[in-house]
Amino acid sequence: DMPPITDRDAKPWFSHLLRNADGLLIVVDLCDEPLLQVEAITTELENMKVKFLTGEVEEELMPGVVRKRTLIIGNKVDLDSSGERCALLTSRYGGGIPVVAVSAKDGVGLEEMKQAVFNMLDIIRVYTKAPGKKPEFEEPVVLRRGSTVEDAAESVHKDFRSRLRYAQVWGSGKFDGQRVKRGHILEDGDVVELHT
Repeated sequence: DMPPITDRDAKPWFSHLLRNADGLLIVVDLCDEPLLQVEAITTELENMKVKFLTGEVEEELMPGVVRKRTLIIGNKVDLDSSGERCALLTSRYGGGIPVVAVSAKDGVGLEEMKQAVFNMLDIIRVYTKAPGKKPEFEEPVVLRRGSTVEDAAESVHKDFRSRLRYAQVWGSGKFDGQRVKRGHILEDGDVVELHT
């Protein structure tokens, strides 16, 4: 939990934290000029040399400026009965930055928000299993999209990477239990059995 970015008393560490974050969640109140709120936040971020990563053709950045994946959350959708304010946000930013409408009070849109955060972070969940055992679906190994079996092995234990001979994969292989090499690229939901 962080103080509002527009808070004039923001601590000096605030900029460092934002610049090193995996992504930004911009939460605005749909009942109180949401476009102006996003513009104020954008100005504060630019002062900290942080810009939104929009997915569009980006101009070259000045030295020291970083781009961050961003998601805009419009809260209090329950009070925006016509949907007009949320539509304004989507029309202005939705082409490059995902906009999700939620109601924290009523729980509306929270599942969509979770999925949007997951997509924004560009990560995958991989489940491990020991040979002859069932998969461990309780705690996935979380990796960047594009990660390999070798990356998953290192995530489980640093020594596994160097000792890994092969793996079996259920999910992204041509068939379940396919034997794959270290460089096999994993997909979200794969089950991996590591052999050292």
